[in-house]
Parts: sequence; structure tokens; C-alpha cells
Amino acid sequence: MYPTEKKPEGRKISLPQNVLDAATERISMLFDRYENIVYSVSGGKDSTVLAELVQREASRRGRAVHPFFLDQEAEYESTIEIIRRIMYGKGVIPHWLQCPVRMTNATSYEEEFLYAWGPGEEWMRAKEPIAITEATGAPDRFYPLIDWFERQWGPDTAFLVGLRSEESLNRFGAVTRNPGVDNINWSSKGSGHIVKFYPLYDWTFEDIWTFIGTEGVPYNRVYDWMWVKGHNIQEMRVSNLVHERAFKINADLQEFEPNTYDRLLKRIKGVHTAALYAKEQTVYQTRKLPPRFKTWRAYRDFLLDTFTGERKETFLNRFAGQKESESVFRQQTRQLLINDWENNVPVVQVGERENPLKKWMDIL
Repeated sequence: MYPTEKKPEGRKISLPQNVLDAATERISMLFDRYENIVYSVSGGKDSTVLAELVQREASRRGRAVHPFFLDQEAEYESTIEIIRRIMYGKGVIPHWLQCPVRMTNATSYEEEFLYAWGPGEEWMRAKEPIAITEATGAPDRFYPLIDWFERQWGPDTAFLVGLRSEESLNRFGAVTRNPGVDNINWSSKGSGHIVKFYPLYDWTFEDIWTFIGTEGVPYNRVYDWMWVKGHNIQEMRVSNLVHERAFKINADLQEFEPNTYDRLLKRIKGVHTAALYAKEQTVYQTRKLPPRFKTWRAYRDFLLDTFTGERKETFLNRFAGQKESESVFRQQTRQLLINDWENNVPVVQVGERENPLKKWMDIL
């Protein structure tokens, strides 16, 4: 496979260099330019590869680096094993945040948040000895907490993220459309002086796993279990266990991490229901209409009537600005079923779905 760069007119071209050499050169350049190298890790395959490449360069130069992990508490034990390997590595200054943070709970209407690491809560596991457990002035929501962490650093800091453009058009645009640094198309500008870099942006799924296998890099064993259970590539997501895009794994979790499943059951409501019905077509899914409803709009309106207060207003205001079609109503129904009032699984409107091949041809 060959890496790609964005030409001025927005097209991609192949270069006579493999993606590993290209990523290594990019990371080396960032070490030359910046005093602090901060890289996000999640326990997933992409951030695992990024961490390996960053730590190799740091070792070659004899420099310390800064891995960052926002621990959402409801994590796979296999994820924590990978994070420990990274955080306790040689030449590492760890930033393992175990501060109180509210995560949306897609498994329950009754308990809409998991208050991860909340005071007085019965946590799923003990906090790490090296963890940052208090952050004065920090918000208690996921993305605002990440933004807060980034603002604690000066302009001599590069923030590295293992984002790949292959996974979606949105990601391709995010890493190439508005460079944060001139002539570095794999960067983006954050708030203030913050700049993020994506050294793996042109790696494919095959590139990631080829590197892991060829180099013998330890990886999250959850991927093996997901593969055995028949999950497709898009479903192989390492995230917190009650996330809108990941909670379906609870249907299988007790088979490969029974202790994690037991602790999760005790920690938050809705997990058992999700384990039983996450794969059903009419409970959390919208593949098939329940028999009593003739249209997705009718089902959506029925579900809306079960909501009250601020959450209902949030859904009503959002839906009012979207197109009216059965495709849109079906996706809105899905948001209601998983209580996605934060819009973490956004509705793709009809016009945006027309002729997706043409969109890729315009880019390529």
C-alpha cells in the first residue's frame, strides 16, 4: 500500500513510499519541531500503532513523551491491559485521567449517565497508582474534559491522534480540509494555539493489522473475540461499554470477559436489557418495524410521547430541522431507542446518501 497526500485541489495521489516510512518521517519531523509530544491512546488498534511508533522515535532520541488516556471506567479489562503497557513504558510521562466524568448511557432511559469515577460511586475497578484523579476546574463531560486537558499545554506541544481518513468521508475531511500548520495536510487547528496531527491518516485497515502482526505489537485481545463472534469491521469498536456505538457488545461480553460483565451489571442500569436485546431488530435496532406500526414516523412519534422535559425538547428541536422522509424517521427512531439526545449517532439525511460513489470519485 502507498500513502497519499492531498493536492491543492483536494485530490489524492499515491507516493512511492510505504505508509510505515511516511508515518515515521512525520513523527520524526514533529519531534524536531515541538518540545512536547502528547499522543492520545484508547486501547484500540490505531492508537496502539501510533503509540508504538511514537515511543520508538522517543527511544531513538532519548526523549520523554506524554501518552494521554481519558479513562471512562466502563472499559474492557483487555483495554486496560494495553493502556498499562503504554503508560508504564520506559521514557513515558503518563497522563491517565480518572477524574469524574459523565458518560451517556445508551442502555437505559432510567439512568442516562454513567458517572465514571464519581465521588461516592462504587467503581468497577480501583484507580491506578499513576492516575490523575483530581483536576481543579475541569468539566465533567468527555469532550470538554479533553479540551480542558489540551489547554493546559503551551504552543510548543504537538497533539497526535491515531485517526485514519479511510474510515469515513467525515474523517477524511477532518484531517485534510483545514490544515492547522501550513503544508501539513494531516493536521488540524484546535482552539487557541492547539494543533492536532494525524500521522496515520493514510493508513488502511490492512496496513494497521499488517504492522501489528509483522512487528509483533501487543494489541487488544477484544478484537480476536469480536472476530470469533462474527462482528464485522465496522462493529469492532473499542469504546466504553455503554456508548451509543458500542453497547451491542454487551450481548457477548459475558462470554469473553465475564468478570467485566458482572462488574458492569452492578455498576449501571440497563446492561442486562442490552445484553438480552441489543441484537433484536425492534428493541435497540431499527431494521424492522414493530407489527402495530405502519410507518417509521408513527413509531417515532409513539416513542417521542414517552419522553418528557428537557430531553424531549432536545429531540423535538433537532428533528424539526431535518428532512421529512421514512429514511430520516427511521434514524430518528434509532436515536430515541438508544436515548441519543447528545446526537452521538447523527441522522444522515436523504440528500447526503444519494450517490455515495460520486462523492468518493470527486475526492479521488
